[in-house]
Amino acid sequence: MIRIRPATPCDAPALPGIERSSGVIFRQRAGLEWIADDDVQSEERHRALIADGVAFVAELAGYGLAAFLNGTATPDALHLWQVAVHHDQQGHGLGRQLIETAQRHAAGHGIPSLTLTTFRAVPWNEPYYQRLGFVTLDDGQLGARLRAVLDAEERAGLPVAQRCAMRKML
Repeated sequence: MIRIRPATPCDAPALPGIERSSGVIFRQRAGLEWIADDDVQSEERHRALIADGVAFVAELAGYGLAAFLNGTATPDALHLWQVAVHHDQQGHGLGRQLIETAQRHAAGHGIPSLTLTTFRAVPWNEPYYQRLGFVTLDDGQLGARLRAVLDAEERAGLPVAQRCAMRKML
């Protein structure tokens, strides 16, 4: 049984481990293997998003916390910072259920869209989000907020040519 619920401060210590585990799949992607060992959001960052942002977890009976989603509400979008599913639980729809929960949350708060940044052409990134109804934005569609997110990712060392911003209108 899967239970999707708002994250609580008590969940924060487990979330970096879930994110670290979710990145193991990048070992299969030539040129992006380093992501499996890259930094993840800190427990403090999770606590901040739980307190002031939007954060949901997926809890499985007999397993515990298996996935999370976090983001920040802006006037034009709920921006998803991270969707992470423990490696052992990938492929069972937990990410999709978390995104559906975020959609309902955004719509219920009058937020007209979801946005995110992700890797282009990585099957569990851009193509996955496209299947969920997200549209890849070109440079002219980014706006200042998403441009700033992509610029910050570039400064942090992410390969900007392989990144994209996406939006799903609600």
